[in-house]
Amino acid sequence: MEVIKLHPPTVHFAIAFPVLLLFIDVYYRITKRELDRMHALLTYLTVLSVALGTLSGIIAHEPIEELLEKIPIFETHEKLGLFLAVFFLLIGVVRFFRLRNIFTLMLIVGVLLLFLQGNLGGSIVYDHLVKLKP
Repeated sequence: MEVIKLHPPTVHFAIAFPVLLLFIDVYYRITKRELDRMHALLTYLTVLSVALGTLSGIIAHEPIEELLEKIPIFETHEKLGLFLAVFFLLIGVVRFFRLRNIFTLMLIVGVLLLFLQGNLGGSIVYDHLVKLKP
């Protein structure tokens, strides 16, 4: 299997886990539930999934670097991916220290940025790399 084919499934997990965590976090807030091990586990799986999504992007980028560098939005996509990896590591640290309001705010921002990142990635693939036939 080509290494580049690992990127799409990893980024789907890197979007699904944070969205699930956001739903769980909002549910915990609504029900006034204390943060527990399940919340912590989901948080750290989320951090791991975003980090792996970024790593897979770095690996997938190498074989087609020249082609990607010609796409105007690729640089933004690349920088945002690296930023998101660090941002979600910080979210994990904030969760560890149980700074709940900051955690939720950062998670909301992180999920919105992940949606933007997904939109950029989709545009790179479908608008610039793959020419779909009608």
